[in-house]
Amino acid sequence: MAEYQEYLDFAIDLGRKAGEMIKDGQAKRFAHDSSLDTKANAIDLVTEVDQAVEAFICKAISEKYPSHKFIGEETYAETGKMELTDEYTWIVDPIDGCSIGLAHKKIPVVGVIMMPFLDQLFSARVGGGAFLNETTPLPLTGPPQPLETLQECVVSFEWGSDRSKATMDPKLQSVCRLAADAAMNGAMVHGIRSTGASTAALVAVASGGIDIYWDAGPYAWDVCAGIVIVQEAGGFFTGSAEDFEKGNTPMGDIMMNRRYCCIRAIAPTDNESCLEKQKRLIGELYKSAYTSFKRQWKDS
Repeated sequence: MAEYQEYLDFAIDLGRKAGEMIKDGQAKRFAHDSSLDTKANAIDLVTEVDQAVEAFICKAISEKYPSHKFIGEETYAETGKMELTDEYTWIVDPIDGCSIGLAHKKIPVVGVIMMPFLDQLFSARVGGGAFLNETTPLPLTGPPQPLETLQECVVSFEWGSDRSKATMDPKLQSVCRLAADAAMNGAMVHGIRSTGASTAALVAVASGGIDIYWDAGPYAWDVCAGIVIVQEAGGFFTGSAEDFEKGNTPMGDIMMNRRYCCIRAIAPTDNESCLEKQKRLIGELYKSAYTSFKRQWKDS
């Protein structure tokens, strides 16, 4: 898949330039109290920096690859249009850990996530491995570490911008089922985290710092780049419980369907391969959490 290396190099350069724009823009906003607006509510913020970064990335892509398609968070907010075709399609989130993904034939093939305030750039292309700052292979633990039970897992999810009762009730029930002990019919996972952004959770899974990321509600631009990075770091990425059970849902459909679950690389044992362990643990998570989350997933 070396054909994608050119696109990866381009995306890395874009990510670094966008990261500098984000740092400079945020510094100016804090210094001069620049405008701050909202999309859906006070949780769902948009700034001039978001819009400027996406415009910069979109312009650079259109100049370099005029035949390529583009899906961006800010442009979707304005137009409400999002279509994935077999054409090369860049899928971009400009701010929450600037995420630049490229899909080809509806499959994510290149991913770059820039965390500008941490000076961390995560990158991957299909068949090329995943890296931190272009030189350090992922996961950061070196060889994948063991993981045998759900009780050993640190699970990450996000609250999202929809804080209505219809959304929060089933989500809270699911979190309680994961955290509670067996006497409460819970899974008693080791820990539950909320990183604040899907991009941060995805690179944490790829790095080995979080075991499982599970969520419903993010969009393709939140996960496109992260899918490539997680998979190239040895992780397993899937969609809703129904998609997981079917086992043959195309990744492009999973990416567009807004229900996601992924797990880090795991050391194999004599009895189970890495993939067998990954699928078993995700299956156990869905069995524990999905019952109370089912209505939200079907209705959203």
